[in-house]
Amino acid sequence: MQYRFTLKDNTKKAFRLFVWFLFFLHIVAASVIGLNSVGGDVKLNAYILMGMYIFCSVVYFIYRKKGQALDIYSFIMAFIYAYFWVKHVGVFALLIFISVYLFGLIVNKSKTSVLFSTTGVHLKRIFKTIIYPWQKLDNVILKDNLLTIDFKSNKLIQAELDEPHEQTDAIMFNRFCKEQLQNNN
Repeated sequence: MQYRFTLKDNTKKAFRLFVWFLFFLHIVAASVIGLNSVGGDVKLNAYILMGMYIFCSVVYFIYRKKGQALDIYSFIMAFIYAYFWVKHVGVFALLIFISVYLFGLIVNKSKTSVLFSTTGVHLKRIFKTIIYPWQKLDNVILKDNLLTIDFKSNKLIQAELDEPHEQTDAIMFNRFCKEQLQNNN
């Protein structure tokens, strides 16, 4: 028998900070290019870009409570950033920016899942899966959509489940975990 749960991740805050870091990095880069350029076209283009950055940020602050506001905002800003890098630095800088942005997007969209089987607890994170055998665990409980994994080494993992599960599933799951803990200790 196996149980698989998806954990609620708190990566949204980190991703939001990453998007704002990129935003301020580009404001500074546009300012430096605009102030240090000799040609009027470069200065005008840098100031227009800065105006677009600020306008998009104001629109985001107005609609930030909507469900997909951060995703839409980050995509629009990435498009503006990409234009900025191609126009003023070159294709190589654009490739670096796109790879960093896509990496951040992949990390943001990936979920942490936990698989409970007779072999142990498989914690699948973004880059690797950690397997904890039942012998290393002291207790496992699922109650009120909160999963608690207590280790014998006094380590504790506690996370909220992404989707709610029925009470009967929690009772059966807790019974399964108790049996596994008793059989392997």
